[in-house]
Amino acid sequence: MNNTRRAFLFPFLTWLLLTLSVLVPKTVYAEEPHSPLTPVSLQINWNHQYQFAGYYAAIYKGYYKEAGMDVTIKGWRPGINVVEEVVSGRSDFAVGYGTLVVDFAKGAPISLVMASFQFSPMVLLSHFPVTDLSELSGKRVMHYGNLQINSLLDKAKTLVSEPIEIMKSSGDLNDFIKHNVDLYAAYYTNEPYRLEKRGIPYYVLDPKTYGVQSYGDFLITSQSKAQLQPNLVEKFKAATIKGWKYAIHHQEEVVDFIMQNYPVLKSRDSMLAEAKATTRYVQSGETPIGKVEASKLMATAAGAKEAGLITQEQYDRLNIDHFIFNANRSTLTPEEIKYLSKHPVIKLANDTKWEPFEFIDKHGVNRGIAAEYLKLFEKKFGMKFQPVIDKSWSEVVEMAKRDELDMYSCAVATSERKAYMNFTKPFLSFPMVLAAKEGMKFIDDYAQLNGRTVAVVKGYWSQEYLKNQYPGIHLLPVSSVKEGLDAVINGRAMAYSGNLAAINYAIRKYGLEGVRIIGQFDERFELAMGVQKDNPILFSIIQKALDSVTDEERQEIFNHWIKLEVVNKMDTQQLMEIGIPLSVIFMALLVLVLIYAYQKTRQKSYIHEIHELSYATEIDLKTKEIIWASDSFAELSGYSKDELVGMSYLSLAAHAMSDAAKAAIFQQVESGKLWKGEMQGRTRSGDSYWVDLTLTPVKDIFGKVTRVTATRVNITDKKRIEQLSLLDELTGLYNRRYFNETLEREVKRAHREQMPLALAMLDIDFFKSINDAYGHQHGDEVLKRISAKIKASFSRTDDCVFRIGGEEFMALAYVETFEQFEKHLHELCAQIESMEIENMSSPFHKVTISIGAVFLEVHELVETKTIMKQVDMLLYEAKSKGRNQVVVRKLVS
Repeated sequence: MNNTRRAFLFPFLTWLLLTLSVLVPKTVYAEEPHSPLTPVSLQINWNHQYQFAGYYAAIYKGYYKEAGMDVTIKGWRPGINVVEEVVSGRSDFAVGYGTLVVDFAKGAPISLVMASFQFSPMVLLSHFPVTDLSELSGKRVMHYGNLQINSLLDKAKTLVSEPIEIMKSSGDLNDFIKHNVDLYAAYYTNEPYRLEKRGIPYYVLDPKTYGVQSYGDFLITSQSKAQLQPNLVEKFKAATIKGWKYAIHHQEEVVDFIMQNYPVLKSRDSMLAEAKATTRYVQSGETPIGKVEASKLMATAAGAKEAGLITQEQYDRLNIDHFIFNANRSTLTPEEIKYLSKHPVIKLANDTKWEPFEFIDKHGVNRGIAAEYLKLFEKKFGMKFQPVIDKSWSEVVEMAKRDELDMYSCAVATSERKAYMNFTKPFLSFPMVLAAKEGMKFIDDYAQLNGRTVAVVKGYWSQEYLKNQYPGIHLLPVSSVKEGLDAVINGRAMAYSGNLAAINYAIRKYGLEGVRIIGQFDERFELAMGVQKDNPILFSIIQKALDSVTDEERQEIFNHWIKLEVVNKMDTQQLMEIGIPLSVIFMALLVLVLIYAYQKTRQKSYIHEIHELSYATEIDLKTKEIIWASDSFAELSGYSKDELVGMSYLSLAAHAMSDAAKAAIFQQVESGKLWKGEMQGRTRSGDSYWVDLTLTPVKDIFGKVTRVTATRVNITDKKRIEQLSLLDELTGLYNRRYFNETLEREVKRAHREQMPLALAMLDIDFFKSINDAYGHQHGDEVLKRISAKIKASFSRTDDCVFRIGGEEFMALAYVETFEQFEKHLHELCAQIESMEIENMSSPFHKVTISIGAVFLEVHELVETKTIMKQVDMLLYEAKSKGRNQVVVRKLVS
């Protein structure tokens, strides 16, 4: 009986399980991974809406879970600072505006993962049409502090007669509807639809029309997460891009998911309208979703500088490549990342009194050059350093020997220390010098100090070196550089031996008078970081951290703490003090010259690095020839140092200078004043470069300027980026901003040189119908093709073509006769029509253009507003005649 029942039940249960597997509905989410999911949080910067569809879609379709992540999207609330969210670790990722470029330039330790929008949908809504920024005079503008709006308003500042009133955004569209403000910052994908549904009229002022362009909706994380978890960041990015691709092609499905799972404040119709408008910002032409380019980010930074959001110094030191996340840039191995997760705090063997390298200030904070390097490490790698607060250097050394501390933060790799520490490559190098009372003779050799007392800080390399190499010197151990210099002043020691920078810093800080440098030697303080020998993983991390510090970061730290001009002044003082007692002697002048030359030779050994960093050269003022060149300038110019010596300095300029300009520069320098300015140079191979040039006069002992020191900052990349900021992103033509600058300049030039100036305004007929019927992406392609044709038609050296609005272009040229200009415009109009680009909403069934133009004979100066008004009227006339027309007139002033 039992066997019979089993025989019946087994096939029955099998059939039941198969039936249930068919009847149970399948979830729309991806299958749960077997391994535990990593919790990940994303902070958005506005209310839940389609603007963030890529993230919602990645959750909906399970893309994040497939990548091993359980993602939570954190809702926005007023006062949220997305930078603080990721830097503090409260959120793993965050979405923010283009102003994040400004935050990074100011030092925020953030990493840009991707940009959801290839260009920003941020616009200003207005109650009136704005045709010129001067019309913003006295108007009330409400916005979020967004970079695009800030840059636009900055351009308007010089054009308005009354100040623009800036109001902090309430986030409430009713402020615009009730006319509490004149202009209101909004996303083009969002608020316009809401106004249209309520029948409220509005106009759009788009920053892009005036050359203000940038990405929109940046996805960021902290630098430490990018460094320590690059795989997680890369997976989050890939899943998000996958989510955006799905959202674009399944808009209704994703909208419904968002509305069912998140507190959305908009209607479904409004969300769908936003979805339709958003697509063109996410996917622009062939550009991959999420892509960011360094050149475009630098153009954004250039706009931020012009708007006063960052300083020139912040802009010059900005390394945008370090802002963009790169999974391959993480230099740490999985083993090293694991080490930092288990050992987040590293104990330092630091000097508490060695200014400016490292010291503990009155607030108990570790400061100095080494401390700033460590702060960079903390930002980039996420580790924390715990300094010693109240121990002497000798006590710290003993603690390090007992393995109680993990690493030296700034020390010389002596043979004794190498016994228990591995040392990195040196990151600082300064000469060992002697400081003594005024009146002491110069010392060339430590052997001259045998039998004399020299103060040294206990445990410093100078103590170990002198003890081993010059046992005849009596050493006086002291606890700090200041105590050592005090020992010299009060007579306990004849001299103090130590680091040049530390001595200069102490003299300057404590106002120690009567002390000067009396000797400089070949031995140098080669300062490095040391890690306990039994900890090779930490040593590798620290070396990689040092290697990650850029030249710009090193220079900034160096300039903050090292004031070499003090050293120069000290040398001059030494010369005078030696020269005065000898002045009563017949040979005083000769001796002074010799000592001056000697001092300058000594000085070069420790300012050589500064010369190399500044592409320095020396020029003979009389001949204008180069008499010395740094290695770095030789590399920049493409000439060898031997070739540069004897070369006329002005022959290196990219463009010939007028005699008047040359005379003005050298007269200023000859009078003893600095000259600064931007100059374009030409390399040996013919390539151009730009430098910010400083010419510093050098006087002889009689006070006469005989030589000039030229120092430079290489601004080639900056100039190229500034050029990019003048271009329209979509078409590659010059933008409206550059048109405004160019027209004013060329009208004056035409008047000055008495040349006729031709100006044409071109407008694509029925362009809105192209976007409506064929989509914005197709409309962008039409704009590219038409702009290329116009540019090809105006391709001579002095010709310029601009995109000044959505489908409006300007062409500026010098043409000999009115008849030539008119004929050329008719030919262009026919060429556009012959391209046979379909537009079924046009009566011509193809794309055409209308042109209004003036031929300007400038006998007297005429205002650009007058010219533009005339051109605008002629374009209107061409359109009123049925479009696909050319209307051109002479304008004589």
